[in-house]
Amino acid sequence: MRAVFLCGILCFAVFANSFAGEPLKVYPKVEKPATYLFVGEKLTYKISYLGLTVGEAEAEVAGLETLNGRLAYHVAVRVKSHPVIDLVYKVRDEHHTWIDTEKLHSLKYEKKLREGRYKVHEIMTYDQENHTALYQSLSNHSEKEMLIPQNVQDQLSCGYFFRTLEVQPNTTVVLPVNADEKNWDLEIKLLSAKPLEIDGVGKFEALEAEPLIKFQGIFVKRGKIRGWISLDERRIPLMMKVKVPVLGSVVARLSEYHPGEASRGLSSL
Repeated sequence: MRAVFLCGILCFAVFANSFAGEPLKVYPKVEKPATYLFVGEKLTYKISYLGLTVGEAEAEVAGLETLNGRLAYHVAVRVKSHPVIDLVYKVRDEHHTWIDTEKLHSLKYEKKLREGRYKVHEIMTYDQENHTALYQSLSNHSEKEMLIPQNVQDQLSCGYFFRTLEVQPNTTVVLPVNADEKNWDLEIKLLSAKPLEIDGVGKFEALEAEPLIKFQGIFVKRGKIRGWISLDERRIPLMMKVKVPVLGSVVARLSEYHPGEASRGLSSL
């Protein structure tokens, strides 16, 4: 029995090594990114703290929809805590944005947050032609109208719009963002580029970025953020580190990537 057990272990090790030896896909660097989104693209992230998995996030270009005569990408992000964390502080957050396929600005943003006992459900509807927005709270049924800058982004669409820009190390990008019922200038400092390997996903040339976020973010409410984005055509967000005062760093790392299909040539209806 001992010999059979050892033989089984050896066979498993050989089998595992045969898969471990498979080369990772290489995503080559290109100067110009795609200026459209990839319908069906899905990114899955493992969220860890002190080396322990505490949650998972999924971002998906779920499909195409029409809003007020404009064709839009519907992007959904879902964040959930790990089952063990659920016992202490259960998180089930959803963020949705509808991005104009032609202008690549936000047409609508919706968030549904469930974090412990805290719950919120809000919708922002953007009239980009008249530079106005309507805030609606489905939690307390309040409404508010406000002015917005030209081609404003919401707190989710800004990330997808950023992925379509030509960016260079040691430069800064500023985007107009509407979040938390206010207008902000989101400043993103682009630092150096370096090779980065993501286990199970691929090898990339990655550009480090430091967004100076003053509003409530998708993954974290406050803290110093560093992110790494690929320099291939798709400009994939690969990893994010959030340094939280006193508590250390929270890391969101890409664990799975499904490319979806190119949506070039779309126009509004």
